[in-house]
Amino acid sequence: MNIKPDISDYYPWGNDRRRPAEKDLSAEKSPQQQDGSVSSQAQTPSAQEETAPSAQTEIYAATAPPADAGINEPSSDDPVPPEAPPGIITIISHFLSWVLSPVVVPTYGIIAVFMLSMFSYAPAASKWLITGIVFAITGVIPSAAIFVLTKFGDVKDMALTRRSDRLFPYIITAACLLACGIYLTRTGLPDWVGLFYIGASVATAINLIVNFKWKISAHGAGIGGFIAMLMILNHYGLPAYNLWGWVIAAVIAAGLLGAARVWLWRHTPMQTIAGEIVGFICVILTEALFN
Repeated sequence: MNIKPDISDYYPWGNDRRRPAEKDLSAEKSPQQQDGSVSSQAQTPSAQEETAPSAQTEIYAATAPPADAGINEPSSDDPVPPEAPPGIITIISHFLSWVLSPVVVPTYGIIAVFMLSMFSYAPAASKWLITGIVFAITGVIPSAAIFVLTKFGDVKDMALTRRSDRLFPYIITAACLLACGIYLTRTGLPDWVGLFYIGASVATAINLIVNFKWKISAHGAGIGGFIAMLMILNHYGLPAYNLWGWVIAAVIAAGLLGAARVWLWRHTPMQTIAGEIVGFICVILTEALFN
């Protein structure tokens, strides 16, 4: 008997969230019953025992996890999302996801400080040095750690597709952001520059806690914190011109990034919006409380 089970509920955002129903084998009629030649009572108990278990086994064998599945195998509440259909939209979505990745957005923050504020007049060598250090702490170290974790099997892929893959990367990223913020407060830059990274570290810690139950978007938190950074930069950085145009551009980029993450089946719309709100509020509140 070849029965294909319905596993559409493997993706919690699918149209059908129901588990495959057990087949009522007692209601199934054999060809002999349909012809009226043999009744159900005429079937021997041994034949019934041979039929029912084999059909049920075939139904659930396709949905049951493999016998050697480890702790990193996907479970029903941590599914592997499907692949987006090939095409130009998928290519653009992947491009936005990497260009606005949480491991590179912190570097955009320090670049914005040196391009758009009064610190644009700082010596070029100092700007390049500080930018390189920020990129190394917040970009290179977390990326290298994730790469090592993938090699040891603790993380499935570099994109951290599954919620269960994000525990150690989030801890490492939060520690790196905190270290970067402390470093920047000791370089002679004003406190509001370092507090941006400390606020981003707080946002990552909150995402880490939420991630135990819900796959909140780290991409959203990154771009949300960057929007807050531009607003703070416009207030404290004494820019040569008003930066609200940059803020609006960043908000548009956040919308495109959220749409890209949803298109790629990495998050739901609410997960991306929640991430953006967490990143924005954490940076704003950190600046308000400690600056």
